[in-house]
Amino acid sequence: MKALVVWMAFALVGVAHAAGPTTKGRSIAVLEFRAGASGAGSIGQRAAAILRKRTSSTITDPDDARRTVPKIDELVARCSGQPTCVGELGRKLGVEEVVLVGVSELGDLILAFQRVESKGGAVLGRVADSLPRSSEVDDAAIEAYLRRLLPPADFLRWGTLRITGDVDGAEVKLGGQVQGKTPVEPIPVLAPATVDLRVSKKGYTDFSARIDVLPDATVEVRPVLQKRQGTSWYERPWVWAVAGAVVAGGVATAVILSQPESSRVPVTVTF
Repeated sequence: MKALVVWMAFALVGVAHAAGPTTKGRSIAVLEFRAGASGAGSIGQRAAAILRKRTSSTITDPDDARRTVPKIDELVARCSGQPTCVGELGRKLGVEEVVLVGVSELGDLILAFQRVESKGGAVLGRVADSLPRSSEVDDAAIEAYLRRLLPPADFLRWGTLRITGDVDGAEVKLGGQVQGKTPVEPIPVLAPATVDLRVSKKGYTDFSARIDVLPDATVEVRPVLQKRQGTSWYERPWVWAVAGAVVAGGVATAVILSQPESSRVPVTVTF
């Protein structure tokens, strides 16, 4: 209990905005450290649910942690908020970071959030607050604490656009910006978003499509560029077909079988 009080007091004095590098798609374990406090019930589990919903990181919640390391609650208590010890627990859980939520009652209800790097046990951020003992800590308040604790970019969600053209050296533009030439690396897109895609090469008909990209989903587009050969059946307007499918992991595939002119093809990933 004494160690918890020391940690809480330090956190209250040294409230800090999150620091450290921003990496999207990190693995984070949320653990709860509670000492004689009945308030803020299931705050660790609720915090994990919010991070799972609001970020693109892979989240291990307290229940997941108990399944992975059966005595995790006992180990968390022994750490008493010590960063190097918390980092060791992160390594046991196989995650890059740990968000430790501490709850105590020292007259008031004391909440302390600590973000710890698993590899070296470095403290990447601390946020703490003192509330009346009877206070209800709702999900909106928990999310506000987490947004102060983690880098703002963590709350930007991403999807991926994968272009697999049948012609090498075709220029790929997204929203008018050149992304490279086919074959092109997968393109991360802030999501949800609707983006305009254009694939073109001299001597071929252009491909143009409007793509809906959802968070944590990959949209694969396979444009088929046709050579210009005078007036042929495939050079007449609107002779194209789209085949779309959603598979496990949220991947939608749009295959343009024949498209003589620029057109707008919506592709939406649903779960």
